[in-house]
Amino acid sequence: MVLSTTRPCRVSVPTADGVTHAVTVQATTLFEAAAAAVAQMREEGWSGALAPDAVLRVEVQLPPVIHDVPLKALQRWADQPSVSPKQELLKRPLRRFGEQSRG
Repeated sequence: MVLSTTRPCRVSVPTADGVTHAVTVQATTLFEAAAAAVAQMREEGWSGALAPDAVLRVEVQLPPVIHDVPLKALQRWADQPSVSPKQELLKRPLRRFGEQSRG
């Protein structure tokens, strides 16, 4: 999904023990929002919440829209060729994470 402009998005992910982690990011596409959130969650030390079968909830603000994004779908997106330098920068951390979790 492509947003018409950059919008604030609240991205959350529940853990197996019932804790939900959430961050707010700015993005123009659904996967950009998910990728930025994953990067921010890793920086915050919440990597444990990002199990391979995790589903990220993306809530687009103004007007509010909610999407559930399986982490596996985000990883497939990250593994595809980038269409812009901005997209490539978003995908790089996901590719490194995918390689670590697979190996």
